[in-house]
Amino acid sequence: MAKSKGIAGNSIFASSEEYRDVTFSAVASTTNREASLAFRMQDADNGYIVIFGPPRTPCPWNPNGLILLVKRISGSDTTILTCQKRKLAIIGQSAKITVVARGPLIEVHLNGVKILQANDETFASGYIGFRIDGWEDFPCDATFSHESFH
Repeated sequence: MAKSKGIAGNSIFASSEEYRDVTFSAVASTTNREASLAFRMQDADNGYIVIFGPPRTPCPWNPNGLILLVKRISGSDTTILTCQKRKLAIIGQSAKITVVARGPLIEVHLNGVKILQANDETFASGYIGFRIDGWEDFPCDATFSHESFH
């Protein structure tokens, strides 16, 4: 289990190996901000991130929960797709997040249900891992368990 408590700032904990086609999953949990999976990362400033922001956290910009697929280039994040539906409100503070990356196809699954699908060829391979992101007034206590990849 990877765990962070009260972290402020943006940190990526990444694998030591690069992966091209990969299925990467973890049970992600947070009570105060977000718990995010990173994949096809070139370095901390370039790659893809799936942001899991569960509902009922104290972040005022996220009252209902959301899942974002983000492309990070030179440290700047661009949202590719967003899932912000009412059904996120029933999942509580943790969920199994799975990323499937095969060639340009990227799928994001929430508790076994595909919720996002995109095609993007920017990054064909890279490192996998976890992102912790928080600010002083909105710290991050993300935890990850049951991690798997193949």
